Amino acid sequence: MIVRMKEILLFTSAHTVDATIQKLGELGVVDIKEVNPPQGDTIERCLQDIDNTNQALSILEQHELSDKISKDTVDTNGKDPKRIIGRLLKSKTVEKNIHNTIEDINSQLKFYDTWGKQFLKKDLDFLWQKDIFIRLYYIGKSQAKTLPEDKTIVTFPEKEGKVPVALFSQNVKDRLDFKEVTIPKLSYPALLDVKQRKERQLDQLKIFLNEQKAYEAILNDYSQFLEDRLNSETALESMGDIEGKVKFLRGYLPKDAVDRFTSIAKKEDWGYSISEPTNVDEVPVYIKNPKWISIINPMMKFIDIVPGYKEIDVSIYFLIAFALFFAMLVGDAGYGLIFLVLAIIFRKKMAPQLRTLIFVLSGSTIIWGVLSGTYFGAEQIAQLPFLKDMVIPNISSFGVDNINFMMHLSFLIGAIHLTVAHGIRVFQFINSIKALSEVGWIALVWGLFFITEQLVLGNPAPSWYNWLFIVGATLVVLFSKESNSFLKSMGASIANLPLSLISGFSDIVSYVRLFAVGMATAAVAASFNNMALPDGIAGMGVLDFVMAAIALLLGHTLNIALALMAVMVHGIRLNMLEFAGHLGVQFSGEAYKPFKLMVNNEK
Repeated sequence: MIVRMKEILLFTSAHTVDATIQKLGELGVVDIKEVNPPQGDTIERCLQDIDNTNQALSILEQHELSDKISKDTVDTNGKDPKRIIGRLLKSKTVEKNIHNTIEDINSQLKFYDTWGKQFLKKDLDFLWQKDIFIRLYYIGKSQAKTLPEDKTIVTFPEKEGKVPVALFSQNVKDRLDFKEVTIPKLSYPALLDVKQRKERQLDQLKIFLNEQKAYEAILNDYSQFLEDRLNSETALESMGDIEGKVKFLRGYLPKDAVDRFTSIAKKEDWGYSISEPTNVDEVPVYIKNPKWISIINPMMKFIDIVPGYKEIDVSIYFLIAFALFFAMLVGDAGYGLIFLVLAIIFRKKMAPQLRTLIFVLSGSTIIWGVLSGTYFGAEQIAQLPFLKDMVIPNISSFGVDNINFMMHLSFLIGAIHLTVAHGIRVFQFINSIKALSEVGWIALVWGLFFITEQLVLGNPAPSWYNWLFIVGATLVVLFSKESNSFLKSMGASIANLPLSLISGFSDIVSYVRLFAVGMATAAVAASFNNMALPDGIAGMGVLDFVMAAIALLLGHTLNIALALMAVMVHGIRLNMLEFAGHLGVQFSGEAYKPFKLMVNNEK
């Protein structure tokens, strides 16, 4: 549910403003809104320090600690984080320069692979001093056929599709119309010596990073300190000022946190004013739900949507519908089992909410897969005695012509989903005549459902379905808008009704994607099975079995990826557009972000 918020104005003296900000950070309930745009050199320096710290931490995270070095052997007491960060950033530059040098040396060593490791540039320079000019080229085979015959040219055996060519001349201006090979200044042994020296430097750099790995915790603490400092400075700079004597800020806090705030405010001698929000569009949205509903939060954060302050919290509706849509779109018990096993294996690396959400989605997919007889797209598995008894023929993926029923089921789910949306709005407007218009829309949704069934599937509509349109349209036209001018509001409703009906019909038809995508997932899985194992595993050799296993692994991995993409596109879309559209939720809100100083709170 969306927690009701209160707007506050807080006043404090200029000489105690730092302590006020500190106390607010410890309290951690006020979402501060700027009075003045925060700016200043201190903020810029904080941002730069945070960026440097994050880069340093990234270097340590990417570096794998050697087994030969233990972090416990390094003394971390009294270490300056800035010095550690500076050395780590410098090490990254040094490492990049070393790799560039080695890459350049490797390209020069290729010269000697072509022209011989005994080649010496000084010998070539000696010949040049004697007016014998040698130029080297590396050209394609077709270009070698076009070499001029009036020049002294020596060609060498082809190497990697190219032909080495040497031009001999006593005229320094003589050249071929090709790019001349750059001759290394250092000899082959000298280049090897430089490369080995650079590789030793890389080894020393790895030892250095092994030692710096022990300072990761120090840098994490320092990063949090910088974040707190930035938040404090931003809060200070965004405060209003009255003649340099009084500072004030404005913000919002949850209604249930008012008592905590007022007790601190009285203790700290703050001046404050608490009132109902004046600008609803600016009020941050604080969603607080029971744990079992909150498991949908990772998905809501992923798609980055927040309902408006005066809108409906859709968390529970999204959770129930998304679990069903996920199950139908993936539709394979084998895939669901893979998701479940992976979630169990990596459970310690996942946030609790995400872990539980994956358990729910995996479970729903397994249940749907069992009921539809879908196990990695293999019909043979579904025919096993125990599993066969659990298959519901009407939703089975194999062996039954149930396309019409599955389309009917998809339309039915759509009609129910949209009915829930309008039903919620009935209770939302229960004290308004608009509740009657939502009742009308429920009637229209079911009228559109029967029309869809008739047009798409050829199912006859009940004789009384016309009354759904008559009653529904009447309620929508009469009670959709509250206005002083009844005729004006009715005219507007009549004008909007045709397009709304077309949109509603389209929304119900849109739910057929649940069946279509789910069927496609099963069909693609079965196709991969038939390609990899056209005659089963009987009589297969070891090599054939291994190749078939690899093909199945790659094929099903691709199919799982496509199914998850379908969930992201279609499963979220049905909630975000069709359902939310009928519910009137525009997701125009901004998430509640209370001002907190984490380091101090941890203490």
